[in-house]
Amino acid sequence: MIQDGFGLVDAIVSILLFSGVITYGLYFSTQRLNTVYQSTLIGAVNKEIQRDIERLKLELWSMNFESNGTYQLDEEDCIDIQDKIILMPGWKIVSTRPNPSSPPPPSDDNDMVQYWWPDSTRSKVFKGRQVLILRELEVQQPSQRISMDNSIASVGYRVKWADNHIHWLSILLSSEAHAWCK
Repeated sequence: MIQDGFGLVDAIVSILLFSGVITYGLYFSTQRLNTVYQSTLIGAVNKEIQRDIERLKLELWSMNFESNGTYQLDEEDCIDIQDKIILMPGWKIVSTRPNPSSPPPPSDDNDMVQYWWPDSTRSKVFKGRQVLILRELEVQQPSQRISMDNSIASVGYRVKWADNHIHWLSILLSSEAHAWCK
C-alpha cells in the first residue's frame, strides 16, 4: 500500500533545516542589536565628553576676564597652568560609585584625575550607570629644558564599560588657556 506524504527522514531533515534557519536568524538579530547598542553608547559618550570639554573651555576663557572686557594677567598666569586648571570649579567632580556592578574608579586619590558615572538623565543607554568616564590632566614643558615653563596642558579621556578600557580622546587646553598670553 503506497501513501503520499512525508516520511520520517523527510520530516527530520525539514525540522533540522528549520532549526538552522531560526538559529541563524536569532544570531544575526542579536548581532544587529549589539551593533545598535554599541553605536548608541559611542554617541552618548561622545556627547558627554563634548559637554565636559565645553564646560572646561568656558571656565578657562572666563578665568582672568574682567568686567570691563579685558583680561588681567600676571606673568605667572601664562607660565604654569596646572594649578589654575585644578582650582577651576568645574574641574573637581564629586562622584561616588553608584552600585557594585559599576566599573570601579581609580584607586589613587589624585587631583589630576577626575571621574564620573553618567546617569540616564543624559542618555537612556547609561541606565544602570555601567559606564565610567575618566579625565586626566597632563601638564608638560614645550621642551626638555628645565628652564622652560609648564604651559602645555592636555586632558585625556578614558572610558570603561564591561571589559573595555579605551583611551577615548585627548585635547590640548593650552590654546584655550593661553589664547590671551603674549
